[in-house]
Amino acid sequence: MRRFSVILVVLFLLLSVVGCRQEAEVKLEVAECAHLLSETIAFQDSLTAVSDEMATVLYRLNEADVAAKKVYVSTGATAEEIAVFEAVDKEAAARIKEAVLQRAAEQEAAFRDYLPAEVPKLQKPYLYVVDRYVIFCVSNHNEAVKTAVEELLASN
Repeated sequence: MRRFSVILVVLFLLLSVVGCRQEAEVKLEVAECAHLLSETIAFQDSLTAVSDEMATVLYRLNEADVAAKKVYVSTGATAEEIAVFEAVDKEAAARIKEAVLQRAAEQEAAFRDYLPAEVPKLQKPYLYVVDRYVIFCVSNHNEAVKTAVEELLASN
């Protein structure tokens, strides 16, 4: 019986911590996150940061939805890409997520005939939405991206 009580107390504490964490606003430096991914993930191609204007065009974003953005694209020899966005609110983040999914679908269609080996990356990219942030990464290393993002979020 004592063991059961201890388990219940531990579960209660864990749920309390999780509940508090969900209420806390997430803080993320968009440029730092994108740069970290560009430096730590083993991409096949070299990635280059694009201007904010180009990022808006590539992702067909409504500028009113975006507080900050950083996008890195490949040379075209691969579909690899990094895009990190801070939305003005959670509703805008949902719209940005849809724009990201549209971009992935368009890239998949473009690469299907051009470089079909790149299509699996586009079919299962890393996409994470937390609070007002949308993080998107096309690579062969989704687990490494996930780990890097989790570590970055934990440090903020």
